Amino acid sequence: MKMTPVQVVTDSGADLTPEMREQHGIHVVPLTIHFGAQEFRDGVDLSPDAFYERLTQAQGDLLPRTTQPSPADFERVYRPLVEAGHAVVSIHLSSQLSGTYQSAALAAKEVGGQIHVIDSRSASLGVGLLALQAARLASAGHDGLVVKGAVEALVAHTHVFFSVDTLEFLQRNGRIGRAQAFVGSLLNVKPILSLVEGVVHPVERVRSRGRAVARLVSLAEEAARNRAVRVAVVHGNDPEGAARLAEQVRERLQVEELLVAPVGPTIGTHAGPGTFGLVCQPVQP
Repeated sequence: MKMTPVQVVTDSGADLTPEMREQHGIHVVPLTIHFGAQEFRDGVDLSPDAFYERLTQAQGDLLPRTTQPSPADFERVYRPLVEAGHAVVSIHLSSQLSGTYQSAALAAKEVGGQIHVIDSRSASLGVGLLALQAARLASAGHDGLVVKGAVEALVAHTHVFFSVDTLEFLQRNGRIGRAQAFVGSLLNVKPILSLVEGVVHPVERVRSRGRAVARLVSLAEEAARNRAVRVAVVHGNDPEGAARLAEQVRERLQVEELLVAPVGPTIGTHAGPGTFGLVCQPVQP
């Protein structure tokens, strides 16, 4: 892992692939996934493929849940970086969805030094795109305050739109937000959801997966407003469907960068199998 004067830290809810982490030198603090009495560190002991295989077999009390990293988990990452003279920019899951940001903030206060903790108000590659941009700015030689300011400016312009097969997982895990309005009305329809200020919001309901894909692309197109964008396509164990979605994105948007990645165990626990979505972020906010 390359070391620059500013080091970037995120959590496993960012859905960065191992290749993305390694290429950009990003430190990832994992959340823990619980299947009954069994515990797994997301991305360490449990890959997305293994997670979805377990999820298809899980029922009732054996359905997964997550726990956030402790402040001590963050301290173990922060302290060596600060003692080596690095500034740290630490970007995390929406504080409305997880206590991960609060754990990071507590650890930063304990360690001291130049640690800038940012609430992404996002999830999955919504967090990941912010972390990647922070890492690029760090590699270009910008200091911690500049990187922090640039990331914070992007937060409000990073749009997440997604669809799930069922609202059961969001509801069961307490992350359903204002999409509660859709519960009980989804027979043979697909919900289109978004994140607004870090909270799950309902957008609309459509009648098929094909229409859901088309609507996600049009929502991203509206968010892009004819600007060049970075786009991430995320999927719950459906690489072929993600490839088709990515193709439509390339055709409809001015894409400067397009990433495709699976929804990992942290987000998959709350969104469930069959989830797919788009993250759209302007190159210039």
